[in-house]
Amino acid sequence: MDAFAQHRVTRIIETLKFNIDLKEDFIKYPFYIISRPFKGFSDLKYENRGKLYFAIALVFLMCFFNIYNEMYEGFVLTGYHNENKTVNTIYVILMTVIPILLFVVANWSVTAVANGSGKMKEIFMVYAYASYPKIILSLAGLVLSNFVTVEEAAFALFFYSLGTVAFVFYLFVGLVVIHEYTFTQSVLMIVMTVIVMCIIVFITALLLALSNEVIVFVKTVFEELSMRL
Repeated sequence: MDAFAQHRVTRIIETLKFNIDLKEDFIKYPFYIISRPFKGFSDLKYENRGKLYFAIALVFLMCFFNIYNEMYEGFVLTGYHNENKTVNTIYVILMTVIPILLFVVANWSVTAVANGSGKMKEIFMVYAYASYPKIILSLAGLVLSNFVTVEEAAFALFFYSLGTVAFVFYLFVGLVVIHEYTFTQSVLMIVMTVIVMCIIVFITALLLALSNEVIVFVKTVFEELSMRL
């Protein structure tokens, strides 16, 4: 009985165990996607080279970077200097995570109707891997923003802008590959994704407003009943 129980425990450990190759998963493969995006994202979809834990780790990294960017971005870009600057970390984290979730859900919704072959997990991973060069370039911009003068601020802005351009490019390529769309279909998919994101935001805001009205109404009725009783 003890041997059987030990065997079951060993099987469970082997099932839960996953190998993490930090050099491959966090350096080699992400830079492989940067250098060869079509082949890199193809390997993500068909060779399972992409790692979900890397994508999740990158989301955490984006949150940390946005917090530090709010705290330590140079005054030549912010326009003011405050040594005791406070940052609403919860707000920054939500403004980092919510757009990611919103994009993933909207894109999956559109492509599910339009016969896209990408899964929600793959869309999320493409978004994360596409953010990798943006984080690197934005970090360079953050560092430069604390050393350049006002006349040299364009150098720091260049890295921020280049990071955004790189992110959009790699995100587009990744979506083209995982959904197996043509260029025209991919452009229409992006447009429809943005429209669906706006619809989701509008419906969510409407539901929140209506729920607030319902809460106020119920509270008012309860107070009236309490006064009469």
